[in-house]
Amino acid sequence: MEHAVVSAAEGAIHTLLGKLGTIVLQEAQLLGGIRGELQHLKDELESMTAFLQDLSGRDECGKQVKIWKKHVREIAYDIEDCIDEFKHQLGDSSSAGGSGPVVFFRKATHILQTTRVRHRIAKQIQELKRRTMNISARNSRYSAKHLISGTAGNSMAAYDSQANLLNVDTRITALFPERRQLVGIEPRQGNLVHWLLEAHVQQLRVVSIFGFGGLGKTTLAMTTYQSLSGRNGPFQCQAFVTVSQSFDVKVLMRDILLQITQPVNQPSSPSTGAGKGPMEGLLKGMETWNVVQLASILRQQLDNKRYLIVLDDIWSMNAWEGIRFSLPDSNNGSRIVVTTRIRAVAHTCCFHEYDRAYEIKPLTDCESRDLFFKRIFGSSICPEHLEDISAKILGKCGGTPLSIVSIAGLLASKPVHSKDLWEKIYSSLGSEIETNPSLDRLKKILELSYNDLPYHLKTCFLYLSIYPEDHNIRRKTILRRWIAERFVTGKRGLSVFEVAESYFDEFINRSIIQPVTTSFTGKVKTFRVHDVMLEIIVSKSIEDNFITLVGEQNTLFPQEKIRRLTVHSRGVKYIATREILCHVRSLSIFAGGETLQFGWMKLMRILDLEGYEFLRNRDLKDLCRLFQLEYLNLRRTHITELPTQIGNLKKLDTLDIRDTAIKHLPPGITNLPHLANLLGGRRSYNHTGRCPISEFWGLHIPNELRKMDSLTTLAQVEITTSTSHYISELSKLSRLRKLGVLMFVDDDSTWASLISALEKLSGSLRSLLLWRPDGAMNFNIVNSLSSPPIFMKSMNLRDWEARFEEGALPKLARLELSLFEEASIQEITGIEFLPSLKEVSIRACHSNIVNVEEIATSLRADAEKNINKPIVTFEEKQWVPMRSRTDPPLDHMGNLLSSSFDED
Repeated sequence: MEHAVVSAAEGAIHTLLGKLGTIVLQEAQLLGGIRGELQHLKDELESMTAFLQDLSGRDECGKQVKIWKKHVREIAYDIEDCIDEFKHQLGDSSSAGGSGPVVFFRKATHILQTTRVRHRIAKQIQELKRRTMNISARNSRYSAKHLISGTAGNSMAAYDSQANLLNVDTRITALFPERRQLVGIEPRQGNLVHWLLEAHVQQLRVVSIFGFGGLGKTTLAMTTYQSLSGRNGPFQCQAFVTVSQSFDVKVLMRDILLQITQPVNQPSSPSTGAGKGPMEGLLKGMETWNVVQLASILRQQLDNKRYLIVLDDIWSMNAWEGIRFSLPDSNNGSRIVVTTRIRAVAHTCCFHEYDRAYEIKPLTDCESRDLFFKRIFGSSICPEHLEDISAKILGKCGGTPLSIVSIAGLLASKPVHSKDLWEKIYSSLGSEIETNPSLDRLKKILELSYNDLPYHLKTCFLYLSIYPEDHNIRRKTILRRWIAERFVTGKRGLSVFEVAESYFDEFINRSIIQPVTTSFTGKVKTFRVHDVMLEIIVSKSIEDNFITLVGEQNTLFPQEKIRRLTVHSRGVKYIATREILCHVRSLSIFAGGETLQFGWMKLMRILDLEGYEFLRNRDLKDLCRLFQLEYLNLRRTHITELPTQIGNLKKLDTLDIRDTAIKHLPPGITNLPHLANLLGGRRSYNHTGRCPISEFWGLHIPNELRKMDSLTTLAQVEITTSTSHYISELSKLSRLRKLGVLMFVDDDSTWASLISALEKLSGSLRSLLLWRPDGAMNFNIVNSLSSPPIFMKSMNLRDWEARFEEGALPKLARLELSLFEEASIQEITGIEFLPSLKEVSIRACHSNIVNVEEIATSLRADAEKNINKPIVTFEEKQWVPMRSRTDPPLDHMGNLLSSSFDED
């Protein structure tokens, strides 16, 4: 839990230090006598940050240190709230630039008008200064420094020692598996044995096994290792060593030497304190050898022998590189098996084409049930009254053998197998994991992945605890929320969004989140957190007041200030007061129920109401008072219009109003200087079933769109007869990377204006969606595009004639053609010139079948000329108009339909 406190506290302070520095330097005239107090706060918090970074490397800390860190976090939040209010109420004096009597008079008047506000804030800052001094004094008084440094009786060393013992204990059962208790091991082991014994590969082959913690990587490696042991086995010598997070390369080499110098039919126990082998003379005194000496002897002992070495639980590439050079390749079929949770480590170990990286998968539903019931009842048969609750428990386990075995063990220990008891354990699994010794091993194994994260990633991962169980989280949504929370900052040469993407990629690399859907380029679109891991981080987050969760099992009255509120079920009345909600900076609602007063949450930065069916226009009346708001998600709600004062949200970065009835944006939308992502319209396009559905409309481009020059994403906008003259303003959005356009007009002048705008965006645009919902697209004019977007990564076009010339789209991997009733596609040529093309997919309705079959035949002929021989597939679909049961009645362009109509 200590790592959670460190990451949360340090994340809070990191943003604050920048704000304090800016104010101290730029707001001298408004600060008056409190400038010294702010400088003191800044200095104190810098020292606290350094202190917290030192703590982040510790596995355990004393309770007093833990409490101290919570106080640091809370004071950091309170200081930041005070500074934000300071800047909002007093304004930015630097904005009144220039000199002369008029400017002087304005500044003097402003100071006089804000005297009362400055006096109140000065008192707050002095109180905050007093609190920081008390925190520092308390730290010294109760000897927290001694607890951390390891003095005062070496208490910290005792903690570290205890942690190390626990880490060893958690792996013991995996190192000595009972074969008869294993489920699903045979097919997985069959693959592994095949790769280890392939006779035609005589080079030293590395086989890496990687995946989420608890999936059985160590058990698979050990059972395979044991199956290949024996006097007549294929290998002359073998060794199985555990590397772990804190490895000592000399200890690893000594362990390998001790094991390989024993007869292969009597292998010593894997590195858990192996005894001395028969070659004591050779190895005498090796405890004093350095790495070079150990590596030299190890290579001598392995040279010209066919060996099998298992390196279990590698956490870094440094660990691999530290041991790899001592394992020789005698071209005689030797093998190395590596287990790791880190995808990049697995692939780094498998450097050669004959190496193999094996991602271990969860157990199937059938295997999970078999393992679960055998552990509880001794057979695969489950009592009928426990079937439903068993399915729910196994769903939470997610096919992870460690979770299944641990929870099954807990249930088996109960004297009675009643449905009510199992329901209670299922509902309180989070607290059970924290307190029940039966689940301690499960907790320790999963916490290893969290504890190994760098401190800057811990906060981002902890933030995933806001989402409900089994929730599919969109990658871009979480990236934008991290940014709005200030968990991510830009780096040299990288935008803040690109840094956030790198953080997310590291979670994928470490196998601690589960991809659900991916794009054709392999990029994750949605993902989930494993249910048991989610229970762990929810417990951490709640204990450290990182989030406040309103749900079935989390309805206690909050004991501390609410900073991040997430609602998973009804029942928010008990916290619906101004005093309780005034410090909320993030609100996420994933369930129906009472609507909170958003105006009470004046420090709100993130408001995520996606899918909140009770939301109505009147609920947004106080929304524009939230001067800190950066992220607003109203997607899939019944909102039909935005407040006219939307322009007051000067810090707004992301506005998501997709799948609402909002078409016309208020004029104030162009007064948002930081708006980077404007997402709207309805583009329902589903071709996965027998009767796919489609419905399209977009946002109306407002006047003075050119003022919104911070936009990087604009999708979808609608071009109609009345809005076509705004197209030219698109070209002024020099930072635009993603653009979605729905064309409801079809004249040469409008197309020429659009093509001209696209030319001017050629240096920034990465993604383009261009659809013509009401008919055929006039795309011949695209040939006149003199400067096409050179960095384009994806292009989504509807009904059109395409000719790919040599050198065009060198990275295009998948071409998808989905053709509607009115499709007038004429010709697609030149796919033989697309060097990266792997697949062409065509979906069309029955009325277009003849035309499309001719096109498919032509495409298959051209595909044969392509160096990659891309696959061309065709599927017939029936297209029907979409009608939502809950949405207000709208026409195809999103206009509200009248309840009555004239039959004429």
